[in-house]
Amino acid sequence: MTIEFKDIPDPSDGSLKAMVQRRWIVIRFLATSSGMMRDPIVALTLIASFARSGLIFSINETARMGGGLSTWPVSLLLICALTMLTAAYYQRMRAFLLVTSVARQLRERMSKQLLRANIDFLLSQKHGQVYSAMTGEVNGLSSTVVAIVEIVGAFIVLAFALPYLFYVSPESGTAALVAVMIGVTGFVLLDRPARKWGHEAARLFAEYCDRVGDMLGGWKELRLRRARRDALEAETLGLIDDHVGARMHAQRLFAASAGVGQAAIILLLCFVVIALPALRNADATVLFQVLTIIFLVNTPIETLFNALPALSQSETAYFRILTVDRALAGAQSQAMVDSTDVKRSFSEIALVNVEARLGDADAADAEPFDLGPVNLTFHPGETVFVCGGNGSGKTTLLSLITGLRNPTRGDVQLDGHPLTKQTTGAYRELFSGVFSGFHLFERAYGFSDQELAALEEHIDRLDLRGRVSMLDDKFSSTSLSAGQSRRLALAVALAEQRPIIVLDEFAADQDPANRAFFYDVLVPELSGSGRLVLAVTHDDHQFHKCDRLIKMAGGQIVSDERMAATRVEQA
Repeated sequence: MTIEFKDIPDPSDGSLKAMVQRRWIVIRFLATSSGMMRDPIVALTLIASFARSGLIFSINETARMGGGLSTWPVSLLLICALTMLTAAYYQRMRAFLLVTSVARQLRERMSKQLLRANIDFLLSQKHGQVYSAMTGEVNGLSSTVVAIVEIVGAFIVLAFALPYLFYVSPESGTAALVAVMIGVTGFVLLDRPARKWGHEAARLFAEYCDRVGDMLGGWKELRLRRARRDALEAETLGLIDDHVGARMHAQRLFAASAGVGQAAIILLLCFVVIALPALRNADATVLFQVLTIIFLVNTPIETLFNALPALSQSETAYFRILTVDRALAGAQSQAMVDSTDVKRSFSEIALVNVEARLGDADAADAEPFDLGPVNLTFHPGETVFVCGGNGSGKTTLLSLITGLRNPTRGDVQLDGHPLTKQTTGAYRELFSGVFSGFHLFERAYGFSDQELAALEEHIDRLDLRGRVSMLDDKFSSTSLSAGQSRRLALAVALAEQRPIIVLDEFAADQDPANRAFFYDVLVPELSGSGRLVLAVTHDDHQFHKCDRLIKMAGGQIVSDERMAATRVEQA
């Protein structure tokens, strides 16, 4: 099965036509993505529904024939009861499997898209919307498979029971039809405001996920300023209250719609017990038959009225998943490559008239930032330091050099050939690095046995033995100090054995001994082995230890100074 989304009418359109169209699109989507129409659940639903209908018929026929164990309706009753219970059990099991199948496909699709999303999406998209879509909304949408199965089963039973009720008692059949129409009308009238509150609850939950991300990512800043922490706490608690309130409003309306349906059934029972004998001189057998039909149909009717709100709520989940899916689909980077296409060497990397413009998604002050034009070349074995003030463009320059960001104008060239969408992925595989906002994974994902052995050696050499150990490809701990975390990230980068290593303010969190080891031992070793070292640093007293020093200010290259003479003087 493949996931294929279709656009739905505007959720704010409350017309009956738009509502039916949205429901139908959601039902078709779930039926297609789950493979429901080719699954045994279809046969099980039919068998369970027809068995319930046969149960109603056999009970009434047994009563009409005066009972007794020798009559054929009793045999039919036992067969139908056993068949209904067995089919219903396996139906529930198949429904669970379909729910998990849809959830798995949705999460697999969105995870793959997220792993291939370009940098603009990752920097601009609110993470809370993605978390919400991939967790709660996926659960809500996939679980609607059960509601669809229940609705189909209820309609089958009603399709048998209503005509049969008309046959037994036309007055009761008419009353039952009116009761169903009252229940459906109540649902339609209350569905729109309930759905509106459901959309609001989903929006608030996504915002709550964003605030949780702020708590986890900004824990240092929150602990340095109580007023900031208190304000974030107040906003988060407010979002929780608003989310609960919105859900309560939605559930209250859905409960009211179900209550209307239950009230209609109660009125139907009152009609049968009180009004029917007065309207028609019905004997006890007819009353028994009518009540049997109503009682056995009551469960499917209640199931129907409970499943309809679930279908309504799935509309909200579908729309929010569709929104994230469309954003991810439009942000797919074609610069992805298989490991067989990876290059392990280069002769020259050149930035030719490269310019980049960063919009408000990348700047906290919501002002655009322009970098360039930049003209630079790099070769194996060079040690290049990049310096400049905050906001000068150092990190943006590294993202352009590494291929993580595409230039607005100009070309990044590898061995004289401009990068294309088809070659950027292989180009990126030349680099490993420790960026300013680096992330430590719990495992050394994708490492070969040789790389894992090299990683353990680098862990020892970077003074991390006793703090971190390896169990297969998993780190014993990533709860380290800032300096230790950065050294562990460097160990991972070194173990990848790429020809270019990028380091953004690596020495900033290191103690004097590790800082000296970095500048005096490690960097010379890397360049001596033929690797290109690109390092952003503010350690001006270490500038003489590089081959080139690039100074930046305001998005421009102020100078590109060869440091060979200085290094000779220092020597």
